[in-house]
Amino acid sequence: MNTNIRIFKAFGIPVELNISWFIIFALVSWSLVSGYFPSAYPHLSVAAYWIMGLAAALLLFVSVLLHELGHSYVAKTRGVPIKRITLFLFGGVSQLSKESADPRTEYLIAIAGPGVSFALMVIFFIFYRIVSDASQGGPVAPVLKYLVYVNGILGTFNLIPGFPLDGGRLLRAFIWKVTGDLQRSTYIASKVGGAIGLAFVAFGFISVFLGRFVFGLWMVLIGFFLRQAAQASYLQVVVTNTLKGVKVGDIMKAEVVTVAPDITVQDLIDNYFFRYHYDCFPVTEGGNLRGLVTLESIRHVPRERWQDTPVSEVMLKDLERLRVRPQDDAAEVLRRVVRDRCGKMPVVDRDKVVGIITRKDIMEALRIFSDLGH
Repeated sequence: MNTNIRIFKAFGIPVELNISWFIIFALVSWSLVSGYFPSAYPHLSVAAYWIMGLAAALLLFVSVLLHELGHSYVAKTRGVPIKRITLFLFGGVSQLSKESADPRTEYLIAIAGPGVSFALMVIFFIFYRIVSDASQGGPVAPVLKYLVYVNGILGTFNLIPGFPLDGGRLLRAFIWKVTGDLQRSTYIASKVGGAIGLAFVAFGFISVFLGRFVFGLWMVLIGFFLRQAAQASYLQVVVTNTLKGVKVGDIMKAEVVTVAPDITVQDLIDNYFFRYHYDCFPVTEGGNLRGLVTLESIRHVPRERWQDTPVSEVMLKDLERLRVRPQDDAAEVLRRVVRDRCGKMPVVDRDKVVGIITRKDIMEALRIFSDLGH
């Protein structure tokens, strides 16, 4: 299930909200409305607290987005494509299509985010001083003061030297510059990131035992997230390096089981899913790819309509997302297969289906090349 909602594009980069963002937005807003603002500014009305809380929470996430746009803009200018920016439970992430080409590029991309956060801190501080001098206890100055603090915290937190935080990427850039080895530097930075994640978990449990349950639980979640992200980032570099130069055409299978768009869902289930035990099939007409049909795509069809519903009505039709080409990198295709949760992807050359690539094919190639020291 796709849990991201695309909201707009910036610098040509899609910006998406993960469904978990709404949870953290609600929690941040509620904590500001019921806790922070009433405690710090007890003279204001309930309506003012709600306006301040919602505005501050929204501007907080605008600040997070600008932080990520800082990374993305520098990455694009340095020749590193950005697939998307996603705001989610733990903040935001810019998804790079490939690793930086050199340590300097890594450094510039990593430092851009905290740089934007600290710049926003200064800007909000200037506006806070102007507004606080001009108003007498109004609701605008407290919001600006809050944004000064959170942008400072955001910039400082991201400089913690735990990969894949910005500070961890700066650490990796330094080690990479010294050693000249991207994989080795990623390994060291990810180990540091994992250790910092453990420290967050330990601190969180201590906080829970001391009665700060919500804060402690949040620290534990952040710690586990950092550990998993560090491990995943290192594995991504290993996979990319191991499969470097390997193309889809090198490891695909030429024998493809396809289905026609006019067969019924009942025929698809009886003669394909039960017979071949695959989780998805390319839909072709005259050898040309028309779509992809998966188990997930037919779940919503009532059983009594299986005999009357053609595959063309339920198949996935986003061909640019579904297909791969023989010249595509195997490592990138593996990421797509995992992301889209489809074990097989059709390989298309000039609109003709020429093969099929599976998660198993890529993992087997990864194992062989790894054993050979590729």
